[in-house]
Amino acid sequence: MMRKGVCKVAKIRMRLTTMAVVISAVTGGIAGCNNSNNSDGNNDGGEAVTNPLEEQARSLLSKMTADEKLHMIIGPGFGNPAVNDKAPVAGTVGFINGVLNNESGLDIAATKLMDGPAGIRITPTRAGDSNTYYATNFPSGTVLASTWNTELVQDVGIAAGKEGKEYGVDIWLAPAMNIQRNPLSGRNFEYFSEDPLISGMMGAAIVNGAQSQGIGTTIKHFVANNSETNRRTSNTVITPRALREIYLRGFQYTIEKSQPWAVMSSYNSVNGTNVGERSDLMTTIARDEWGFDGLMMSDWWAGWDPVAMLKAGVDVIEPGGQWRFGHSDDWFPFIEAAYQNGELTDEVLDTNVVRILKQALKTPSAKGEAFNSTPDLAANAAVALQAAEEGIVMLKNETALPLATTNTIAAFGTAQYGTLPVGGGSGSVNAAHIISINEGLKASGYTLNAALDTIYQNAYNSRTLEGSSSTNPEKYCDGGTSAGETNLGGLFAVCRELTLTDDQIVQAAASSDVAVITIARNTAEGADNPERVTTTTNPRSAGYYLNPVEKDLIERVSTRFHAENKKVVVVLNIGNVMDTVEWRDSVDGILVAYLPGQEAGAAVANIISGAVNPSGKLAQTFPMDLTKVSSYSADGGSFPGIYEDNYYNEGPSDVPGLNYDEQVVANNDHRDFNQYYSDDIYVGYRYNTTFNIDVAYPFGYGLSYTTFDFSNSTVTSNTLNSEGAKGSVTITTTVQNTGSRAGKQVAQVYITAPEVKLAKPTIELKSFAKTELLEAGGKQDVSMTIPAETLASFDPSSNQWIIEPGRYTVFVSASSNVYGVTPVKFQVNQEIVVSKTTPGTVAVQDEYADALNSRLLSR
Repeated sequence: MMRKGVCKVAKIRMRLTTMAVVISAVTGGIAGCNNSNNSDGNNDGGEAVTNPLEEQARSLLSKMTADEKLHMIIGPGFGNPAVNDKAPVAGTVGFINGVLNNESGLDIAATKLMDGPAGIRITPTRAGDSNTYYATNFPSGTVLASTWNTELVQDVGIAAGKEGKEYGVDIWLAPAMNIQRNPLSGRNFEYFSEDPLISGMMGAAIVNGAQSQGIGTTIKHFVANNSETNRRTSNTVITPRALREIYLRGFQYTIEKSQPWAVMSSYNSVNGTNVGERSDLMTTIARDEWGFDGLMMSDWWAGWDPVAMLKAGVDVIEPGGQWRFGHSDDWFPFIEAAYQNGELTDEVLDTNVVRILKQALKTPSAKGEAFNSTPDLAANAAVALQAAEEGIVMLKNETALPLATTNTIAAFGTAQYGTLPVGGGSGSVNAAHIISINEGLKASGYTLNAALDTIYQNAYNSRTLEGSSSTNPEKYCDGGTSAGETNLGGLFAVCRELTLTDDQIVQAAASSDVAVITIARNTAEGADNPERVTTTTNPRSAGYYLNPVEKDLIERVSTRFHAENKKVVVVLNIGNVMDTVEWRDSVDGILVAYLPGQEAGAAVANIISGAVNPSGKLAQTFPMDLTKVSSYSADGGSFPGIYEDNYYNEGPSDVPGLNYDEQVVANNDHRDFNQYYSDDIYVGYRYNTTFNIDVAYPFGYGLSYTTFDFSNSTVTSNTLNSEGAKGSVTITTTVQNTGSRAGKQVAQVYITAPEVKLAKPTIELKSFAKTELLEAGGKQDVSMTIPAETLASFDPSSNQWIIEPGRYTVFVSASSNVYGVTPVKFQVNQEIVVSKTTPGTVAVQDEYADALNSRLLSR
């Protein structure tokens, strides 16, 4: 961990073939970089250094009027034009205002901000232009993490960066990096994993890729925004250790390994204070401890007091204007008044503006770079396809797959037409075409059962009936324009499931070789997902468990096809983890496609046919049921939260000068909505392995059409005892393809650490590496280096990251199920203090302490 005054990580632009390369390269960068980017302008020896961007920013600052500065620290308002937007782009979700002043000669271009995590969210149509401008819908974050391939994910970042720059984007509002704490969280599809190491490495890969093309990125939502219920008013009550080890850790890795241009603050509060108003998060931790050198922006309409946010370290308030479509006074006059009365000082204002300018000056708009809006969509589609293929996880295969293209498939489920590429909200993308699973199977050469094809196509297209609407129970799909297409609003078809007759299933079984059932789950920001949907007629694709129609479909199809000695495969086109336990024994194969982007159908078909050998691994645990999830609580106090009286969480009443209307105050001020992180550091597989909780499919799990073996796992280097905080441990292993097909495998390193002062999870992921494509019988030696920083745990009593003395047990495994894996060990002779943190940061308020402690898991 870096402290203020220590050199910041240089941007890394390289091909990354293993996690060892990622970590080693970054560690080396820290050790050998100079201090030309230090925000304080001094190196470790106290000598002044030159930072051209800093000098240029301060020179511009000296010429700016107070009004120009004030307009730069707050956006122009949602949907409003920016000051000095030199080349408008349809679909821009927000701006950082520029400056245009003929008297002073200042001409600073506005900075254009663009959604979202699955691709560049431009608007396809433009006034006075007959052309249509589509973007690439890349796979969602969960799919990318499931590749366990940082090199490939960096390629996605490169492709998105090129596309964004070609479309005139300055800063891309991606990637999203929160922890997938609960399967019902509505925004999980945007996020990578339940594990901070995976999240941090994938985030760094995307950031390095996109920023290598000359546009900025924004990692979000900082921090502990792990549910969508009451997301603007929810208060996360959490221990400092859990916050640092789990929820901040991924952000830390990405900042230290890639230096994103921006970080976006989240909506929620942490321990009673809105995140954006916490200087310990915005400044002390992110900047002083980690060395973040970019700008901080608020999420859209986040926070209650814009002045408090600016003083805490948020540099620009987005989107400006009124709080959430007119539920308050305009925020600019409020900020202006605070400056005039001295509440917002010149020192704070100038600090914010310099940070903004240092990033804005790097943008294509500031450099006057022309764009033609002609990206290579075909090349980007190829990247999207490979990412989708490597991110699909095969959970079950009882000789059902691969399936020769000469077979006739009985394709069940409306989602085979209404295939979901991504979740809803700011993560959606306006792609030219979404390849549905139905379309992908046909394009791969499969013959689909004609009778079923007609039934489902008619159901899918029934939404076009005159007078139909999203509330019509006879309308099976909402949104979309034609089968598998997006519409101009960036929406896609969300389908209900229809009930087939027994005769239709019997005929399909008699005339087809295999059944493929597609189950979809839509998800979107703004709301968490339900546990169950009990509707028995045309139920929506929602809920952790199968709805009655889906469950009945799987049971009847499986019974009939098995009676014919034919196989049944289920494809899960889902945004979140969902139940498999209730029905998995009825089917022969399960593929988890998640939300795989625009090439969805092609990727699924390539896996089913064996053209591509599945190599995806779960980046999240599939539990036995929701009660076996670490964040489960009977009263909902752990997730999604609980209303309580007699607690204090900052809200609109704390800003009397800013007139929030009665709707905001009534809904959000009378009671607190608290979410107690009772699972503490035991999230996901950390919980399951520590408390011996059975799971359906473990973290890191995924099948292949071939088999692999790990051998010769060894600790080849341990410099911790000689080099302390600068030391590391290197693990090597040999991966061999012991089967008959070429394939890729992921070596995962889990470590059991000694418990001296600190309780720890039974195992934790500390490194991973994906092999190259290994031919049958082929081998690859893999080396993975774990720096001291990654090995350390946070000791809240001393405010230090420490490595405790004792014997460490290392498992090189194909998943977090390390049972039967022969471990290797290494020794740490004495406690190593890896880094020190600032005392008192993110402390639990006294009024919450007892309630949190009474809920915390204990061993």
